[in-house]
Amino acid sequence: MGDTRKKKKFYFRKRRNKYFLEPGFRGFFCTCNFREKDCVKEVYNLLNEYASKLYPDLKSEEAQAPVATASEDRSDSESEDETDIGDLLKREVESMKKDSQRSLKHKRFQVVETGASNCIFIKTNLPSPEELTGAIIKDLYSTKLQKTRHVLRLLPIMATCKANLPDIMECAGKLFDNYFLKEPSTFAVIFNKRFNSSVSRDLIIKELAEMVVLKNGDNKADLKNPSLCIIVEIIKGICLLSIVENYYMYKKYNLHELTKDESNSEFEGTEAKKFKGNSPEEDQNLT
Repeated sequence: MGDTRKKKKFYFRKRRNKYFLEPGFRGFFCTCNFREKDCVKEVYNLLNEYASKLYPDLKSEEAQAPVATASEDRSDSESEDETDIGDLLKREVESMKKDSQRSLKHKRFQVVETGASNCIFIKTNLPSPEELTGAIIKDLYSTKLQKTRHVLRLLPIMATCKANLPDIMECAGKLFDNYFLKEPSTFAVIFNKRFNSSVSRDLIIKELAEMVVLKNGDNKADLKNPSLCIIVEIIKGICLLSIVENYYMYKKYNLHELTKDESNSEFEGTEAKKFKGNSPEEDQNLT
């Protein structure tokens, strides 16, 4: 009996320190191949390395979130000697929620639960996750220096909202003003969804494309080589939105593909054709 109570208590403590993906977040979305803990460590290291270069004035240490005292959480009507267990538990839960929100708000990078395996979301309080991601992608593309083993794709996420058409259109409309309103551009919509059967892929792509054209009549769809790609990632009931440059030139923001030597890849491809009968099984990595 005692062991069971200890296990339940440990499980409760472990769960209460986790954060979950919600509307209103900005951050970074990355995929991995089953090694999620290793992926999170690599992403933290990568983001902190480039954030220190890009924002040298920001402190590398996470800001200390203010902690509320028990007296601050009590209302004037509550007596100090109140002993009702139900009220005490209720106040404790509310206090935990407030502390969690304060802590999350003050952390520069914080992993949050997405509810989907091999899908990692790192929330940030930086104003422009696309700026930091762009610096990483461009550097890896030019140096061909592989800095991660478990991180596959790394995408900036400018906004999150509930995964329904009205919320997605409202959230996207604000982003589109910064990219498609003044200067005409070519574009494409990249759509992926996981654990969601209520959102129509074709409808979302159609509505977003029409909105882009309404912003500026000279905007043109280009599925082969668009200058801007609208990223729509739906995970359960949350939609992640972003707009990225040169998506195909930068290998769909796949860090492994970015650092490959193209000359060696062409050579390996030629050699592989000679041994078609002994070709290895296809890699099942998520991209």
